[in-house]
Amino acid sequence: MITIRRLATVLGLTLAVIVGASIPASAGFSATAKVDTTISTLTVAAPAWVSINNSCTTTTTVVKRTVYTNPGTGEQIQTAYSSVTTSASSTSNVDSTTTTTAAGPYNNEVTTTTTSKNTMLTVTASWPASGSRGVNGYLVNAHLYDGTVYPMVQTAAGTLFTSQTVDADNLSLQPRLSVTTLTSYGWTAQSAVSGYISC
Repeated sequence: MITIRRLATVLGLTLAVIVGASIPASAGFSATAKVDTTISTLTVAAPAWVSINNSCTTTTTVVKRTVYTNPGTGEQIQTAYSSVTTSASSTSNVDSTTTTTAAGPYNNEVTTTTTSKNTMLTVTASWPASGSRGVNGYLVNAHLYDGTVYPMVQTAAGTLFTSQTVDADNLSLQPRLSVTTLTSYGWTAQSAVSGYISC
C-alpha cells in the first residue's frame, strides 16, 4: 500500500512537471512597448550671403634731395630736402619706384627725385546673422588661387561685418571670402565663397 502511494506521488509530480513545461510562459514578456527610434538632427545655418565692398588707394610719395659736391675736396653736403605724399583712388594695383637726377639749381649741385607709389586695398565684408542656436561667432576666411584657406578674422556673435586694409599686392593671390558660423557645441557651417576681389 505504501509502495502504491509513493508510486502515485512520483507519477503525479512527473505529470505536473511535464504539463507545466508545456504551458507557455505568461510573464510580463508578452507586454509590448513602442520604442522611439527617431534621432533628432541638428543643423547649423551658414550666413545666407556675404557682401563685399572693396576699394584701392594709391599713395604717391615724392622725395627731392639736393646735394652740393665741393669741387676741391669732393665732400658732399645736402642743401635741400623735401617729401610730399598724396593719395588717390585707384582702379589697379600700382607698386613702383622711379628715380631721376638733374643738375642744379646751383653750380656743383645735383637734385635727385625719387617717386614711390604703393596701393592699399580696403575690404569690408558683411553678412546676415545665422538663425542657429548656440552661435558664438563667425570666422572670415580668404580662399586663395592655390587652394589655401587663410583665416582672416574671427568676430563675436553680434558682429556681422569686418574691415581690413592690406597691401594690394595680395590681389595676385586672387582672394575670395567666405564666412563660417561658429557654435558653442563645435558645429560649423560655411557660406558660399564670394567672387574674386579686385580694385
